[in-house]
Amino acid sequence: MSRSAARIVNNFVHDMSTGTWAACVLVIWVLSRQALGVPAEAAAAIQSAAQVVFWLLVASLVGLAVTGGIRLLYWRREATHEELATKRRLLVGKHVAFLAIYGVGSVWAWSLL
Repeated sequence: MSRSAARIVNNFVHDMSTGTWAACVLVIWVLSRQALGVPAEAAAAIQSAAQVVFWLLVASLVGLAVTGGIRLLYWRREATHEELATKRRLLVGKHVAFLAIYGVGSVWAWSLL
């Protein structure tokens, strides 16, 4: 596989991991609401499904971190010297925000289980 093809695949997996994480949080929230007021057997089945979705959420976070690390390696090589300071500052801010969003969102999803 060529270097540019590998980057495209990496970026795709990175973006899909982001969407998968968000979808998992939404599905866990919906399932937790569905489990209210149903018979115990149904609630247990819904809870079991929500736990599986949570582990998909964890897997998407791993995929996000791994592919993000790979992106960082080639991003640095391709940025010009003039761009580096501004891009680095923006990247740090973006990742602090994402860490808060992913952290709070993942803890919230866990609390719904």
